[in-house]
Amino acid sequence: MSGLRDTVQTKLADAGLQEALGRALASSNAKLETALSELDDVPALKDAAAEIRRHAVGRMWQLLETFEARLRDAGTTVLWARDATDVRRYIAEICSVHKVSKTVLSKTMVGEELGLEQSIKDAGSSVIQSDVGERIIQLAQQSPSHIILPCIHLRAADVGKILHERGRMPYSEDPAELSRGLGKSLRQHFLGAHMGVSGANFLVAETGNIVCVENEGNIRMGYSVPPVHVVVTGVEKILPTLADARLLLALLPRLATGQRATCYTSILGPAPLPGQSRYVILVDNGRSDLFGAGPCRDLLHCIRCGACLNVCPVYQRVGGHAYGWTYPGPIGTAMASMLAPDEAVESLSLCTLCGACSEVCPVRIPLDRLILLGRATARARRKASEVRQERRALRWFRRAMSGRVRYRMSDWGHRLGLAWWGGRVAAMQEKLGWRGERAAPEPAPQLFRTWWSGRRKRGDLK
Repeated sequence: MSGLRDTVQTKLADAGLQEALGRALASSNAKLETALSELDDVPALKDAAAEIRRHAVGRMWQLLETFEARLRDAGTTVLWARDATDVRRYIAEICSVHKVSKTVLSKTMVGEELGLEQSIKDAGSSVIQSDVGERIIQLAQQSPSHIILPCIHLRAADVGKILHERGRMPYSEDPAELSRGLGKSLRQHFLGAHMGVSGANFLVAETGNIVCVENEGNIRMGYSVPPVHVVVTGVEKILPTLADARLLLALLPRLATGQRATCYTSILGPAPLPGQSRYVILVDNGRSDLFGAGPCRDLLHCIRCGACLNVCPVYQRVGGHAYGWTYPGPIGTAMASMLAPDEAVESLSLCTLCGACSEVCPVRIPLDRLILLGRATARARRKASEVRQERRALRWFRRAMSGRVRYRMSDWGHRLGLAWWGGRVAAMQEKLGWRGERAAPEPAPQLFRTWWSGRRKRGDLK
């Protein structure tokens, strides 16, 4: 845990990060309240959305087979990937068959999860991230800090410096100017790309449609200009009908960015565009484990709106990189015990269990309860010696606190320890992790019982 504590302390002391997060999230949450106020019955819409996702995940494999049949009949190649290894193999084969040497990659969280950018490079192709935020992150050689807003942790001055030094653009701190300059530089990459790779927000089983939402048009350029289009998406994105997608689209942009609708909503047909080759890679990568893991199945309902991050008091202070893996915030914390690498499971402690994430979730995922379940799961995997040591300490604490005489003796022992062995007590607190963020309280001048008895004897209590 010392590594996580050090990371959190570093993030809290980063004035630039605190400024960037405070400004961006305050604006996002203000827009969220306005956008939701325009809907007649938000709780009813959330109930309906939750039922759609529950029904879809419950029939996931059946719906996916229907979706696959629609696409295959229309000329789209459908590939099933168990994990990142399968995805790497498919990407290498596609690049080899179509002689791909230039690729534009649209923003995709499952792509981040799988290391998709590196897989494309390993296949012999250059890769340009086409989303403005992702392009900034790519130039900065960082990972995204948010599901929707990948460079939320950077101020305009930070972005201007990155683009000036690595993007060869004139320095500026004006967001509009930076965005225009970056968009202009990306245009040449779209026109010269051999392959466009994107994710998907929803897959529609009934019609074989692929739904993508965005604000910049880069996904639309990526699937329409290059001669090869590859969709890499998690199997959980499946929905039964377009009507289901329509309802979810009423909530997704509002919860994500406070918009009534995103600037671009693309509903691709099951067939590739004329003269184009299209591949859809359906990725499992541990989702089957979630699907069969009781209450953890609820995690597959997530529509990646990012609202839980925006309202999380911990995320608002430490940002996304403190979580140590692809998915930050409450949804990432809830998923950590199931999908995260071992070194990222520490992120389970980055939660106050305030419940704000569960309240805002558009599909009613009980994130706070799932985080508790994740902590229990992670605890079960700990070394037996660590568990025994913790249980021994808690057993001692329970015995010290559960009897009147023992409680008085523990108070006396605390006072004596501070008076005679203050350095040793401080060292023990340091070992327990009680540093600047958590200090052991000094003993009160007298026990509460003594204070209470004295007031009664003096007649202060009536």
